[in-house]
Amino acid sequence: MNDQVMLQNGMDVYGADGEKLGSIHEVRANYFVVEKGFFFPKDYYIPLSAAEGVDPDNRVYLNVTKDAALNQGWDAQPEDHYTAENTYPTTGQATGAAAGSGAGMAAGTAAGSTYESVSKSQSAVIDPNFVAATDTPASGSEATRVPVYEEEITPIKRSVDRGAVRIEKELVTEERTITVPVTEERVRITQVDTNESVPTGAGDLFQDDVIEVPLRGEEVDLQKSARKTGEVIVEKEAVQHDEQVSGSVRREEVHVDDTSIQSTDASNRKPS
Repeated sequence: MNDQVMLQNGMDVYGADGEKLGSIHEVRANYFVVEKGFFFPKDYYIPLSAAEGVDPDNRVYLNVTKDAALNQGWDAQPEDHYTAENTYPTTGQATGAAAGSGAGMAAGTAAGSTYESVSKSQSAVIDPNFVAATDTPASGSEATRVPVYEEEITPIKRSVDRGAVRIEKELVTEERTITVPVTEERVRITQVDTNESVPTGAGDLFQDDVIEVPLRGEEVDLQKSARKTGEVIVEKEAVQHDEQVSGSVRREEVHVDDTSIQSTDASNRKPS
């Protein structure tokens, strides 16, 4: 068991009850930031005194349960005023190594592994390779952070005019002939021979006379009327298909040209 365990970005954080809170997003001098996840919508700033230990799988266990950690008031970023134990005011629940060491050890044992305790005597349990914005390196100068950016492409759909389908009706005139039966009157004249005597006193029967017999017939006139013979149905249908779009994106890469000269003592020093 080591006297001190380094907390690093990306480590998963569990409560003393074995419930996962999230992953470490940043380690500062007196607290570490657990990045918000699926189960809670905030970042939590957990003091180093609440870290009980780290198991062989690099999982950090707290000395309080998950529910207790989420209700400690650690969702507000602390200011730079800490007590001697490197803690800041909470809602009244116990913090520190003695508050939940038994629960933390029980959680680690239940998970099937043991973990190393975090030293509370050190004010900065930090990966030595990590340099925060306010940290001061050995040179005494202020640390410098170089932001690295990368572009992403996001598809955005918009409605555009794809033309139109024009339906045009044309008036066509054509000659059409139909047969219609018509009726007309005709005269049939039949002469009949007789041998009848004319009574005496009948007068002069011989005279000029003209007899007209009216005849009637039918003629055909045309009358036009419109009727519906059918219709054309026009429907619009939305059809979805996949379309590939491409674009150029930019990203920054960091290349470090180390021209520093290391001392002989530093190059020959072996890790303890």
